[in-house]
Amino acid sequence: MNPRRVIVPLLAALVLPAAAKPPTVLTLTAAPQPGVMIRIKDANLPVRVSLGFEKALVLNLAPADHAKLKPFPLLGKQTVKDPLIPGGEAVFRGNFYDVAVAGLGKLTVPTVWVNKAVDNGIDGILSVMAIDADRVIFEQPAAPAGGSVYTIPTTGRGDVGGEIKLEGVKISVRFALDAPHTVMNANAGQALADAGLVHRSGKVGLWTPFPQVALPVEGLTPVAGARVLGLPLIDPTVRITEAQAKLLDARAKAGTSTEADQEDAIVVSGSKRRGNRNRPWILIGRDVLTKCSRIEMDKPGRQWVLTCNFAS
Repeated sequence: MNPRRVIVPLLAALVLPAAAKPPTVLTLTAAPQPGVMIRIKDANLPVRVSLGFEKALVLNLAPADHAKLKPFPLLGKQTVKDPLIPGGEAVFRGNFYDVAVAGLGKLTVPTVWVNKAVDNGIDGILSVMAIDADRVIFEQPAAPAGGSVYTIPTTGRGDVGGEIKLEGVKISVRFALDAPHTVMNANAGQALADAGLVHRSGKVGLWTPFPQVALPVEGLTPVAGARVLGLPLIDPTVRITEAQAKLLDARAKAGTSTEADQEDAIVVSGSKRRGNRNRPWILIGRDVLTKCSRIEMDKPGRQWVLTCNFAS
């Protein structure tokens, strides 16, 4: 045998470029909420997938104990006060753990467990960014078929949110399949009103971001054609204080917030905002997202791709 016939093909194979790795795709059904099984340490836990926060896992206390999670020494246990927490405060414990989702690879994920319920009927909430997949697709069978494709860039690598600028004000925009209506803080609501996109309706309701938490909101009436990130405003609401709720509707059901923890319900000028605490934000809720049959997080492209039919 001529050695050349063997060696030459081998050398050619060595210099050929490696085949591109096919993208990893995970498809989940949201009916109405997307759920997955995760593997953390030696435990399998059912969790809800959130579209609205960066790479993290938030667990109820009991499943964290079941998984035998241990907080990071010294810094891994803190008492946090916030109006979004039942009773206004909770003990947070945290550490970094390898988390595998739906049989995919593991990612090291900041993991927090809380002594107050973060979700009823399921063990916790997982960020879409904590899934080891290039693309995560959420399909909604109940949504109208067809429509248009909306491509929405995020603000950077690893981020889940987009951003708009109105009247010189930057507003963070995220998606929330668990929010019945689009909701925003007072600064964002004021910016939309100043831009002529919405009017206050005077109708009072409650937003429940977590179990046992009820925060007063006022309905906003969008003007014809009002859009955020190309998506129409359908039934938006804005955070208000308990006192404002009573002024608008003396019969309105009281929420769980107090005067001390209502920063997101008060308009704060740009010069007085403290870091991200008063930064304007909008959560696009189910009033808009239930019109979308497909919602895709394209991580390499740093964008959301939505297929929505707003004509139905």
